[in-house]
Amino acid sequence: MAAALLRQRGGLPASTPILDAADLARTATLLRVYRRPLPLGIRGLLAGVGGRRAALVVNARLSVVDRNVSAAHELGHWVLHAGAMPDAIGRGERRRREWEADRFALELLLPEALVRRVLVERRCSMGAAAERLGVRGTYLSRRIRELRRADQPFFRRGSPVRGFSDTT
Repeated sequence: MAAALLRQRGGLPASTPILDAADLARTATLLRVYRRPLPLGIRGLLAGVGGRRAALVVNARLSVVDRNVSAAHELGHWVLHAGAMPDAIGRGERRRREWEADRFALELLLPEALVRRVLVERRCSMGAAAERLGVRGTYLSRRIRELRRADQPFFRRGSPVRGFSDTT
């Protein structure tokens, strides 16, 4: 729901791929956005410096696709966990917040209507569909599994999503 609202705020319908989530952050939020080389292992982060407006920083060393997913993930933290003190939470809570930010990124980058349209229109491989959507194949596969678990009829076995197994 929050991802759909952010798309709407940025003027992006559910049928449009987001190929630059950092650009959406610039246009639809109060975040400042930077691409900077960060240490390996840090894909992105939210920062607040000196009482100034929060900033989303994405590792410039990542591929375009990985920067897109990382920006969407950090947007999830900003939307879902605004004002939370990350240092003051336990490991279980931290894992839950990371899961929520990942789920937000999935919903933001791969809304059901968009995934459905691309798979039906293209009848293509997972890799080709993922490339068109600006994500990795593993990310698209995860979203399809999630939609199957949510019992979306379109994504059931025998549906137009042929060739995409639960383990793809």
